[in-house]
Amino acid sequence: MTKNTKYGIISDIHENPRVVPLAIGTLKSKGVEKLLVNGDIGGNKGTLQDSQNYTAFILNEIGKSGLESFVMPGSHETLVGYAPVIDHFAGKYDNIFDVQKISHVENNGHKLVFLPGSDFLCGGEYELGNGNIPSGKYFYDGEKLFNLEPEQYVQLKEGQRQFQYANINDIKKLVAEPEKTIVVSHVPRKFHNIDEAVDVAHFYQGRAYHRDIDDMSKWTYTELSVCPISVPKEVVERQNSTKVFGIDKSENHILKETLKLIEKEDVERWQVFVEAKENRGNGDLKNLYEDLGITKAISAHFHESGHRANNNLGNPVKENTFTNSLFYNSGCLDNGQAGILTIRDDAQVSYENVKLQNSK
Repeated sequence: MTKNTKYGIISDIHENPRVVPLAIGTLKSKGVEKLLVNGDIGGNKGTLQDSQNYTAFILNEIGKSGLESFVMPGSHETLVGYAPVIDHFAGKYDNIFDVQKISHVENNGHKLVFLPGSDFLCGGEYELGNGNIPSGKYFYDGEKLFNLEPEQYVQLKEGQRQFQYANINDIKKLVAEPEKTIVVSHVPRKFHNIDEAVDVAHFYQGRAYHRDIDDMSKWTYTELSVCPISVPKEVVERQNSTKVFGIDKSENHILKETLKLIEKEDVERWQVFVEAKENRGNGDLKNLYEDLGITKAISAHFHESGHRANNNLGNPVKENTFTNSLFYNSGCLDNGQAGILTIRDDAQVSYENVKLQNSK
């Protein structure tokens, strides 16, 4: 007889942590046995105490649920705002597991492999990458990189940073049977289906236009930030005292208008915002998954792509359909979205979208 394992999935809780008990209750009513907490449960606004209290409320609700829960940071968690809190609650509740301390878990014929952190940090300090440094905790003083001990923290000055680094290549040694492996990562791999893939983002891109350092006769830009498309254009313009260009404007038009602003303000660079819709998944993850034969992964991060699922070719996968190839974005809990991943003992998987009622 086939034995199914059902994982509930929640992530991206930026506004109201009180939605968490509602989500957990709904998932338990649908028969989930375990919980994947896929990042962005740490606030980085307000004081340090505000940040810790935010995460503490969420983890306490997860602990009280009794569900075996695997918790990871995403784009927003800071070291001092998140690490002491997860340490406390993982010690208090035996059903909470910090995936910073366990790289994988095996269950009923399948293996979950965890990749914590993000390649795009929104004030967070858990970085995911393909760089030439090993996984570990680091301090950058503005010139050099130093190792930090796990319990060590630095009082930062301007130009300095501390961060936990997760090198994606670590999973190479964990994937002996790719057909039985499911990667859990806040960040999805890159696809090329702009309409239906799990990594599509619709946003305002903050660009600082400046002269090209390699050819001072040319102009180029550096991406500084992103702003949710849900924020009205007029608000973005007013808050940033700059111009916002719609998605219909050409690159030549944007450059021409920005140069007018640079000349008017008599400055060497100027920031504008440009509406964009792109596949923003991680290209290094794409290459790694393809090299290892990974065809199943759970992600979050891109709110606009919540409740989407596609196969390794980028084509949509139907809900509640078992398959050997599934990349699933379980959605943003702020938007009332959660998900369920069901895994059979032959490692075929399916997903179910869960839409919470009265979530805001």
